[in-house]
Amino acid sequence: MNSERDKKPSINSRAGKPSSELSPDYLSLKDTIEQLARENIELSSKYSAAIQYLRNKIDQLLTVMGTTPLKPEELDNTTLIETDPIGIISNSFVQILKHLHKTNEKLKNANQEITAIFDSAGAGILVINKEMKILAFNTKLGEYFFKDKTIFLGQPCYETICNFQNPLAECPFRKVFQSGKTLRLTGWVINNRYYDIVCAPINHNNGEVPSLILLYLDITEHIRMEQALRQSEEKYRDLFENANDMIQSIAPDGSIQYVNRAWREVLEYAQEDIPNISVFDVIHPDCSECGQAFKSVVFGEKSGRVETIFITKSGRTINVEGNIGTVFSEGKLVGTRGIFRDITERKKAEELLSSEKERLAVTLRSIGDGVIATDTDGNVVLMNKISEALTGWSQEQANGRPITEVLHLIEETSRTIKENPVSTLLKSRQTITLSAHNTLLAARDETERLISYSVSPIIDRQSNIIGTVLVFQDVTEKRNTEEKLLKAEKIESVGVLAGGLAHDFNNLLSAIMGNVELATMELDPNDKAHESLSRAEKAIAMATELAYQLLTFSKGGAPIKKAASIIELTRDSADFALRGSNIRCSFDLPDDLWKVEIDPGQISQVINNIVLNAVHAMPEGGQIHISAGNIVIGYDHPELKQGRYVKVTIKDTGSGIPKEYLQRIFEPYFTTKHTGSGLGLASTYSIMKRHDGLIEVASDFGKGTTFSVYLPACLGKIELNPLDVEKPSPEKGRGKILLMDDDEMIRLTAGEMLKQIGYKGVGAAEGNEAIEKYKTAKNSDEPFDAVILDLTIPGGMGGKETIRNLLEFDAGVKAIVSSGYSDDAIMANYRQYGFSGVLTKPYRVKDLSSVLRKVIFHK
Repeated sequence: MNSERDKKPSINSRAGKPSSELSPDYLSLKDTIEQLARENIELSSKYSAAIQYLRNKIDQLLTVMGTTPLKPEELDNTTLIETDPIGIISNSFVQILKHLHKTNEKLKNANQEITAIFDSAGAGILVINKEMKILAFNTKLGEYFFKDKTIFLGQPCYETICNFQNPLAECPFRKVFQSGKTLRLTGWVINNRYYDIVCAPINHNNGEVPSLILLYLDITEHIRMEQALRQSEEKYRDLFENANDMIQSIAPDGSIQYVNRAWREVLEYAQEDIPNISVFDVIHPDCSECGQAFKSVVFGEKSGRVETIFITKSGRTINVEGNIGTVFSEGKLVGTRGIFRDITERKKAEELLSSEKERLAVTLRSIGDGVIATDTDGNVVLMNKISEALTGWSQEQANGRPITEVLHLIEETSRTIKENPVSTLLKSRQTITLSAHNTLLAARDETERLISYSVSPIIDRQSNIIGTVLVFQDVTEKRNTEEKLLKAEKIESVGVLAGGLAHDFNNLLSAIMGNVELATMELDPNDKAHESLSRAEKAIAMATELAYQLLTFSKGGAPIKKAASIIELTRDSADFALRGSNIRCSFDLPDDLWKVEIDPGQISQVINNIVLNAVHAMPEGGQIHISAGNIVIGYDHPELKQGRYVKVTIKDTGSGIPKEYLQRIFEPYFTTKHTGSGLGLASTYSIMKRHDGLIEVASDFGKGTTFSVYLPACLGKIELNPLDVEKPSPEKGRGKILLMDDDEMIRLTAGEMLKQIGYKGVGAAEGNEAIEKYKTAKNSDEPFDAVILDLTIPGGMGGKETIRNLLEFDAGVKAIVSSGYSDDAIMANYRQYGFSGVLTKPYRVKDLSSVLRKVIFHK
């Protein structure tokens, strides 16, 4: 624009020339110039107006943009026109508008986020004005107070929240409008719920508080949890203090922090004692490992279950068990806590149970019956030693196997396989006991044994079957024993019969012997009849000995001991046993053998049994050597009393006795022979015991056996053998004798025998008659000097009861017991029953004379 102005001619370019000198062109130009000047002024005015307009618009734009108006010195007019500031500002404004649009979008989003946060806040938010009217509230506040209400903005908060008709004069939130300070309320109760409330003012720039914002936090559950926690703590404290178990807390140095009532009561400490003791005062001093264990726990080295011994304040010891835990804070041990229980009684019970269990185990191992326990499937779970021996299966081999595989049962008579009783019981599912006899058990090695068994269910506390137990016995020996007993009973029956026959036989022999002897005494020794009677007398003596042996063999009762020589008795007994055999016997019996106190008949039976045993051991023939010698027994034979004995040794060259049988040969009914009764050596052993003697055996299997018999020696006078019939004449005496015997023949014969030797005999058939006659004679001038009482009176009072009645009447009665049962205990121990002498049937005149002289005249 300036360049255009420069091209115009200057108005003053022709100055100084008069107008008359001006040409018309000049005048025309002048008009043009003036017009142009006017236009220029007009343009200048418009220019200034335009400049001002631009500046105004620029200021408006700058104001809209938030900028102060543009000053003239900041931008001159020329630059303003040349740079097109409107365009620049317009472009900038467009950019600003775009930025503002984006900012508004962000503000909108932020506002939405704020609104979302406002509504989703965990606390209730309320905005009120000075009139206490609601300006805004969030969702949580609505949940707190407006669940069942329709609330509009502008309603008073005291009506909608506090349920008051009018605002409280002392409402704490009103004061916030005045103070402008934030207010906090704790545990504010509204509608039975607890709230923490924060009330903050919303301040304007002028310092006024037109509104308040309130935050409501519902702490009802927290309050209730605190209350529950307090109740729980009270319960815990109550449980802790009143627990039956002992509870303690121990500091790292072993001092006691706290204990409960049970701890104090059990250990006998008062509460005031606790600060003055430590845990090491409680641990028993003899339990060194206990102390070490506690130290390990106290110092945090370990924790867990502990069993130890505590000592009470009074020194009493108790066994305890418990659990100990360590307590750490920031990695540092602050103590231990433990709960203990007094197990002293349980320990005692466990010890008793252990002892009982051991006893049961020992019992099970040592019981004579086989025991097998199974589970409910019939599989073996337990076997004792006897069942292992009988079945041939060990516990390890049989464990878990079916019982039918271990126990094979066979019917004895039919030889058929028998159903296993365990299987039968388990199939029935009944709590019953099954038993059976006469069943064969086939062992693993095919050995068969006769058994009896019973099987019972094992029941738990709910009466459920949890298994079975089978108990079985090997009754093979029992069956054999029963058969032997039956045989023995038969033998005993025969023995009873033989004893009765021997008694009656002795009564007959008494009459025969007495009459023969009386007849012999009447004849001249040179008379042929005298010789015949003497032979008859010998035969009677032999018959007497036979009857005596019959009694001894049949019953073997108490020995009637007398001093005798063992030499002839041994020879005669051995010869008797060897009759008809092909055995050669040699003797070594010195003449200086001591006398022995024996029952000749019973010792004869001993020799006889041993020799017969040797004969059976040598069926093809052999040798027996019998020797005897005097021996003094000291401490080397504890079975015998110390003193003098005669030892008789019988040695054979037979097959010998197996070692495993040596300890059993004296057992009743034990025999290895098919025909033996098993009673011979048993009765031999019994006879030796009754003689205070001993029998021993030694054997070398395949080479022979040696029996040794020890008989007590005596210093008494030897009584002659009954077989020795050459006797001196009987000595005569005098006196009145009462003879009680149920056999009339014996009474008559004995009466004649008494008369022959100078005595007067009076007979009585039984005890009552004898007592009556004795009393009558006692009260007269002719009392009885002695009485002879038969021991056995069939159907009447015998000698035992009669002597008792006579002793009650006359303590000085002189009575002689007589019987054909020479083995009766009364005959052996007659003095214990009140008798003064003994007379064995059959007896001779000499025997009668001898016993009467001893009893009456003590000769």
